Amino acid sequence: MKEQALLSNRLSPEITAWLQRWFNLHVVIWLLSLACFFAAWNRGLALLYGLSSLCLSLLLISHLLPRLQMRGVQVTRALIGELTAGSEGELAYLVTTKGRRYHLQLSDDLPFSETEQNLFISRCDTSIRKQATIYCERRGKFQLRQLTLSSSYPFGVVRHSRHLTTDRLDVLVLPRVYNLQRIPLPVIADANSDGDLRIPQQGGQDEFAAVREYTQGDTLRHIHWRASARQQQLVVKEYERSDRPVLLVTLDSRPVFNQGEGSRSTFEYAISIAASMIRFASREGMQSILVFENGDWHDYVVPAYSADLYDLYALLATLESNGTQSCSDLIEQAVIRFPQANLIAGFRLQDDNLLPMLTPYLTHIDIEMDAESFLFPMRNSPTTDHHREGNRLIYPVNALSPLQELFQ
Repeated sequence: MKEQALLSNRLSPEITAWLQRWFNLHVVIWLLSLACFFAAWNRGLALLYGLSSLCLSLLLISHLLPRLQMRGVQVTRALIGELTAGSEGELAYLVTTKGRRYHLQLSDDLPFSETEQNLFISRCDTSIRKQATIYCERRGKFQLRQLTLSSSYPFGVVRHSRHLTTDRLDVLVLPRVYNLQRIPLPVIADANSDGDLRIPQQGGQDEFAAVREYTQGDTLRHIHWRASARQQQLVVKEYERSDRPVLLVTLDSRPVFNQGEGSRSTFEYAISIAASMIRFASREGMQSILVFENGDWHDYVVPAYSADLYDLYALLATLESNGTQSCSDLIEQAVIRFPQANLIAGFRLQDDNLLPMLTPYLTHIDIEMDAESFLFPMRNSPTTDHHREGNRLIYPVNALSPLQELFQ
């Protein structure tokens, strides 16, 4: 084993691939049958003739039976539940055949996963259903149309493959969302305030806003008994407080802002941070506004105490980096359109100019992305060193930053 490992290390990948292609069991059996045939021709030994015929029969069966096993095979796919980037999900495969089939292998090259999904079916009478656990690496909307069916039945000497066209399956992979424990509050005009305080607890008494499911720690005085009886579970009343901040999040969707590859890029990190901030703010009773430019101006308002943020996540899942306006331009326009916002979050690259200075009553969460770290992530170390400049709270982020601890 050590000699083989040393040999593989010495050989170039091209030579290794060539050896794996041309020196296998199939070639060995062909060479053995030819050697037996020529030896029998020379010596006239019936045993060698028989051995040559046996090898040829083995090759013939190995070529024909895999093709027969793949005849009349149909595959359909179905999504089980929702898929989220950075987590596992499930796909169901229904294989139908015309008669009994053996040793079928499905290879599904999923565009949102880095690894190919392989399923082995040892026996299928007429139909069989298989569930596969997949790891989602990338967010986005994808269409699944094809997969590869192969078989090497019965001896495993020759493997035949063919592409199957399946019914189109639209798959939406939601962006990765982190469970933040806090986000910055508007900076108070106080020399001792750092703008990094915990948001007040839920349950203000100003104006009724909505109802939500009861969670441990909620006061019994806020239980909505009639709604609880209708829904057969405890729900509590939520109240809109007049002193709640309004969060405005601007996303830079220009191609120049998208530094890095795949799921590890500045644009993907910005989407995850934006979704996580809005999720936390909504649960804490804050109204949130998402602003981005993707050919046209877009804004999405999330009311306080929104229990279902699927539409927001679906919107972010399909967002592409093809905008033209910088985050600075978006903030300037958004402040005019939404004067009620007093907490502004924006994203910029480290080498970009600072975003515009806002009026004192507005707090600016300036998330500074280190573009070089996303191109060369192993050259950096995680950073969470944030600081304040007036009403600007600057949070540096690189490719190794733990985003769930960004504001802690």
